[in-house]
Amino acid sequence: LAKETLTSKSSILRLTQKLGFSGYSEFKYSIRKDISKQNNVGQEYDLYSMQIKDIETTKKIFEQTELTPILKQMQEAERVFCYGTGWGQRNVLADFLRSMIAVGKYPILLEAKRELEMASKSDIKSSDLLIVVSLSGDIREVEKEMGILKLKGIPIVSITSLSNNSLASLGKYNLYFQSTPVLLRDSEIVSFLPIHLTLDSLYRKYVDYTNNLLKQ
Repeated sequence: LAKETLTSKSSILRLTQKLGFSGYSEFKYSIRKDISKQNNVGQEYDLYSMQIKDIETTKKIFEQTELTPILKQMQEAERVFCYGTGWGQRNVLADFLRSMIAVGKYPILLEAKRELEMASKSDIKSSDLLIVVSLSGDIREVEKEMGILKLKGIPIVSITSLSNNSLASLGKYNLYFQSTPVLLRDSEIVSFLPIHLTLDSLYRKYVDYTNNLLKQ
């Protein structure tokens, strides 16, 4: 791309970051995803194959993520707060919380916008950790509260679809998944299984991380 535009690789990298992407790879992925959506308009879907592809892509994204800083932050945090931007996201987090309790970590689920608002004003400290799950990363409904948390220096782990989104831009750490939306009988169908996979993988990696610390 640098060659075709008569620029340098560093200029291209800076451009992608100005557009809100973490780097060139995320920029390419976003373009491919948009092209794929355009090409699939009006086509019939093989829902099972799409699900498998989403799971495989999510697994690949997770394995390519540097997890040690996230796991260290989870282990050292006085408290771990969790917030989901929708009902489905909160259900996924509820399963994650049950798993974490088994290893002696007791995350606190903020079940409504009001709870997030209250926490942003007083309760959450910089020694805590906030995990936020969103399908799209669109946080317009809680943008003010998330901005306050960012300004207070609260470490945030964003879990969103791999795209340029406002939640990921606020996160100190970012985890991504792929869940391809499908238009079925005038309704958009989105699977939460890739989000389950991401959070379950994070839990398992946390167990491995803490077990390794005990061996040292």
